[in-house]
Amino acid sequence: MLALERRRKILTIIQQEKSVLVPELSKLFNVTEETIRRDLEKLEKDGYLKRTYGGAVIVDNSNLDLPFSIREVTNIEGKSSIGSIVAQYINDGEILMLDSSSTALQVAKHIKNKKNITVITNSEKIILELSNNKDFNIISTGGTFRASSFSYIGHLAEKAIKNYNADKAIISCKGISIDKGITDSNEMEAEIKKAMINSSNKVFLAVDYTKFNKASFVNMMDIKDIDILFTDNKLSLDWEDKLKHFEVQVIYC
Repeated sequence: MLALERRRKILTIIQQEKSVLVPELSKLFNVTEETIRRDLEKLEKDGYLKRTYGGAVIVDNSNLDLPFSIREVTNIEGKSSIGSIVAQYINDGEILMLDSSSTALQVAKHIKNKKNITVITNSEKIILELSNNKDFNIISTGGTFRASSFSYIGHLAEKAIKNYNADKAIISCKGISIDKGITDSNEMEAEIKKAMINSSNKVFLAVDYTKFNKASFVNMMDIKDIDILFTDNKLSLDWEDKLKHFEVQVIYC
């Protein structure tokens, strides 16, 4: 196994388990403990984790722009549950805009039984996921391909989105806080999401519990701009009061 692939797998493990131990990783990957220590040192320099005595722990940093391969398997149960419930709020014949988030991918997986759906997306993963649905009209934004997120970004992608009017935009984010609103870690991805929001009649924000009370790098939209918020864990009373104040419907998944 190449070092890059091993480090990606270590990242996946630490995202799920929150901590790792050098001896356990050494046995898992059948390499020396010194090799694992070098892997952890590299991942620490990249800002993904913090080394500890005998292992490492996850870095809780909402500004980190993790590769899609890592995000795709993080809290997969919660995201799948969200995707299933969001699908129940989508009607046959609708035009949807889906962003490149791993949660939006779960929505795509759960809408395959719908009829006459148009999906406009900048996500290569979603395009491939829905490519065999003959009753779907899939529109790619095109643009500059961003390999780490399997997505299209840039001026051409934004321009394509602005050409359409959708019923619903289904997006996620890197952070949602009462003070800062909805934020994301990548400026160009945030611009794509803003374009989707502005081109849609309704905005569905699909976020798992790990995104709450965090503010990331780029401001994306205000809480009042959300029509329905879908999440997998019960929110605090402060959050429920704030969302009620802005007339945001909350759906627990």
